Amino acid sequence: MKNNILISFILVYTNLFGSAEDHLLLIRSSIDAGEYLIAEVNCETAISEYDANAALYFVRAQVAVKLDRLDDANKYFIKAIELDNKNENYRLEQEKLSELKDGMTNARNTFDRGRMDDAIIEYEKLSSAFANNAIVFYNLGRVYKVNEEFNLAVQNYKIAMDLNPFEEKYSLAIMAIAQEKAKAGDTEYRRQEFDSAIENYKNAIHYSPSYTTAYFKLARTYFKMKDYENARIILGQNLEVDPRQEQSEKMLGDIYRGAGESEEAIKHYNQAISINSNYHQAYYSLGATLLSNRDLENARVALNSAIQLAPDYAKAYGALGTVDQELGEIDSAINNFLQAVTLDAKAFKIHYRLASAYNLQKQYENAKKSAKDCLNIKRNYAPAYFELGISEKALGNKVAATDAFEKAKKDKNWRKSAQFELDMLSKGF
Repeated sequence: MKNNILISFILVYTNLFGSAEDHLLLIRSSIDAGEYLIAEVNCETAISEYDANAALYFVRAQVAVKLDRLDDANKYFIKAIELDNKNENYRLEQEKLSELKDGMTNARNTFDRGRMDDAIIEYEKLSSAFANNAIVFYNLGRVYKVNEEFNLAVQNYKIAMDLNPFEEKYSLAIMAIAQEKAKAGDTEYRRQEFDSAIENYKNAIHYSPSYTTAYFKLARTYFKMKDYENARIILGQNLEVDPRQEQSEKMLGDIYRGAGESEEAIKHYNQAISINSNYHQAYYSLGATLLSNRDLENARVALNSAIQLAPDYAKAYGALGTVDQELGEIDSAINNFLQAVTLDAKAFKIHYRLASAYNLQKQYENAKKSAKDCLNIKRNYAPAYFELGISEKALGNKVAATDAFEKAKKDKNWRKSAQFELDMLSKGF
């Protein structure tokens, strides 16, 4: 927008003061302000009106040099010399450009022959002689990258970017190295070499401080290591770079939920949903947290939203079944538990909850089967043994019920309830 306004101003100005000298003044003003793209536009406008003015071609060449369009610059220098062949300054600048181009060609040939150390020496000499030419530093960075000297590569790419912020490939070159480091971090993460993964992700962020994916992956690694404080810090930094990141908001919610700070967790889950209303995992986590808080109706709303977005989301059906069970809607709970285990037959906790719901409905054979399904997946799972004991007792299988309650009693969380049932059995109840 700013550039468009400036272009409009230039066009109005040149209509009012249309001499070649007026054009040159405007071009020089743009150059002094660092607005080389604007200067380039005005050069083209001026040359279209005064195509025999050597000074305009000369300044056009200078702009092209700054923008690293060396072949274009050479063409404009030659045109300026043709129009004013007595101007020594034009010749000197064209010769200087030829020296740069020849040096670049020689260094590139050295690079292509695989003589990396010699290529570095040649480019470094050029960087001293042509310290204002971004393209030299960019090519030096490319050699360092091939040599896997990534710090030096990025250092030179950044110099190139500072000298010529208008050339996108310089920032892309930095991002490419950052992405390589993040990819290496992914490999180490999959190997569970978390310290090495962290180092790679940190390098990616160091090279490209706005690389949000690297921040998230670094936080994910800390989260995996149960280093929740560092995960929280990195996620906060990531959201400072870009506040609209639903995955970072959700992970913050998971951290706070794990720490028992449910209200803070809910806030972040809601923020994740506000960023991405199709984020079914955030709806599930919100619903599960509300369920833990006994906010059952709002939990149901969130979990239904998760299922609407992802109809094959087993965990959401399981949590919704638990909500139904807590509300006393046992038939609905059973239907949701059945849907959950259909989608994920290994969900042992849902098999246990299904057994519990069946027992409440006095469907003892089904309860017995579901409890055993759970124990086939998770051996020695005390809640399932307790429900198995309830169903066996109701079916008149006292020995099997006693065995189940004895096994449940081994878990301290179920010891009191299991002992009560054992006492009742011993009394004939």
